[in-house]
Amino acid sequence: MGVSAIFVLATDLFFTGDARFLTEILLFGAAILVIFCENNNLRNLCSLQGEETKMIRQILFFLLFCGAASGQTMKIATYNIYFLDDGISAARKANLQAVITELDADVIAFQEIADKAALENILPASYDIAMIDDANEIQEVALAVRRPMLIHSSKFIYPSKEYDDAFPRSRNLLQVEVEGIGGIYYFLVCHAKSRRGGRAKTDMRRQRAAALIVKHIQENLTGKKVIVLGDFNDNPDDRSMNILEYGDANTSGGIDLGDDPFLFNTSEKFLDLDYCSWGYNYLYKKAEEDTFALTVLGAARENNKWRGQKNFDYFRDVRTKSILYDQILVSQNLKDRVGKCGIFNKSVAVRGQSSKIKFQNSRLIYTRRGDFASDHVPVWLVLH
Repeated sequence: MGVSAIFVLATDLFFTGDARFLTEILLFGAAILVIFCENNNLRNLCSLQGEETKMIRQILFFLLFCGAASGQTMKIATYNIYFLDDGISAARKANLQAVITELDADVIAFQEIADKAALENILPASYDIAMIDDANEIQEVALAVRRPMLIHSSKFIYPSKEYDDAFPRSRNLLQVEVEGIGGIYYFLVCHAKSRRGGRAKTDMRRQRAAALIVKHIQENLTGKKVIVLGDFNDNPDDRSMNILEYGDANTSGGIDLGDDPFLFNTSEKFLDLDYCSWGYNYLYKKAEEDTFALTVLGAARENNKWRGQKNFDYFRDVRTKSILYDQILVSQNLKDRVGKCGIFNKSVAVRGQSSKIKFQNSRLIYTRRGDFASDHVPVWLVLH
């Protein structure tokens, strides 16, 4: 069966209401497209030309449209993979691949990636990767999209050095335009400045980054389907996150007093449960069970306790270090489509020996290559 025949058959099934076989036809059509792309060494359909492009893109759009109309969902995740390069141990690679397989997400935002080869080393061939690779950057961001979803474009939003205070080095805000279930989406992948050096010195940098993200959305993406996700190095009640949620650079930190009026933070509800996304490896590195408990009692309270404090020692004074750094926020036009949300709690994501690194002349050097997947775990949601 050719791709044009699939298009005709799927059209008949869709408009006659025969849903019995529609899903199978859609999946078969998607598989045909994947095989076509791989056989022709095409990682990006946008590179095709002429009538071939027109036909394939029409079919792909129809598959995605029918998927939305027939109740298909789209799973989105964010995952900081601890200083991932393509020289990781075989054991760590196996653990990461197990996490990604179990996660089973259609779109995954990544942080702390050395280069594209590092991601290709762990991802299935069914994913395309949007990444602006800088040979001098060791903590890059990327977006992986599973076919038949389509990457239209990717770009840095604030590439000028004048924004390095907000977006360190080449850890810039990555915008990726994706054609998925229900239309076009704009993903903004963020890896905010860490708290290394102390919150008193670094809070303003994350707050400035948040304000710039809001500015970009207000000026360029109003009315679009927007998903902001990544490692924000703050929890949902910190000021940088409240700026994103309220769309106001002058908002304060603290527990929200009402609904998010600008970006809906789908991860905020995890605070009440003391769920985290960073630090589980230090608690469960010897886990024997298949899953681990997400609740870390006092995690949210401990973060809030030290907000705005200047004279404290992180290692000495902060008793609970696990925290919810990784989050997914969506524009208001997607809020009603948000279904299940979760944090990955399979032990394969946290057990094992941690890696050790050092920096030398701006280069990352592994002093020990452990087998743990990462010090973060994926955070995810499902869009209907």
